Amino acid sequence: MDEDQIIVADDRSDDDSALIANETERVEYVPSNHSTGAAGTRNAGASLASNEWILFIDSDAVPQKGWRKLLEDKMSLGYQGIQAIYGSDAPGNGAFTYYKNYYYHYTFTRRIRSESVEGCATYFFAVQRALFNDLGGFDEGISGASVEDAEFAARLIGSGSRILLVPEIQVYHLKQYSFVEFLRYEWMIMRAKVLLMIRNRKNQQKIQTVSMAQPKEMLVVLLSGILIWSIPIGLVLYILGKPFGLVAAGAGLLFVSVSHGFFWASMLRDGGVRGFRAAAVTFPDLMLLLPAILSSFCQALLKRK
Repeated sequence: MDEDQIIVADDRSDDDSALIANETERVEYVPSNHSTGAAGTRNAGASLASNEWILFIDSDAVPQKGWRKLLEDKMSLGYQGIQAIYGSDAPGNGAFTYYKNYYYHYTFTRRIRSESVEGCATYFFAVQRALFNDLGGFDEGISGASVEDAEFAARLIGSGSRILLVPEIQVYHLKQYSFVEFLRYEWMIMRAKVLLMIRNRKNQQKIQTVSMAQPKEMLVVLLSGILIWSIPIGLVLYILGKPFGLVAAGAGLLFVSVSHGFFWASMLRDGGVRGFRAAAVTFPDLMLLLPAILSSFCQALLKRK
């Protein structure tokens, strides 16, 4: 790594990050003064880069040993972007943290069938610097940390470039979620993705991706997010004296269970008791999907008026 640059881009940290970075040899430190948020911070760091490739790594993502050699090998395969994946493990004993990490791991390793993907996630994402600059970097109009990477990937793919998914490079994500933090994050990211799709369609964006997985690869998740609502609605109807409500609830439960059976079995195999508890998180997660979609469309319609 003698020829590599190490750049620390700081988005208003309130700990000792700036002090540590400034005192560490060969580290270039840059505060995100011009534009806060994930997009502005990453752009600030990228502005200092001078090598052929830029690698973005989040501060809470720890890549496995040997990642540098693996990454270098993949850089010669003709792709313009390289994406690592989440590992199967997660910190702590919380079910929500384990579910969140394992959901991504399972999607990357089981649901996605192609080595070339139409999305990126900047916890570990490498891109050719010239292309990054030509595309104008991340959209600093997207606040916080949400879909700035998905929006960038759509422009990258639309330019005719390709992103390689590399399951051999896995990262350990240090972020932990409580129940409330998990639901808040899922609600935010679901709505952000829907609003981005609406914006892209309005702007006649060539590529409509908001995920690394193809729509057909995630169809079962979308259907589950709709049909899961037949469970509470069916139970309410049954309580109100409508016998068919119990049938509707049972059908919804059966569909979700069958469609997620392999996911749950895999999570139980790798996570044991923690995986068993995490499987139950599937239900509140899926139940957020339909309300998030509807509220996003309502927001878009109100803005249009």
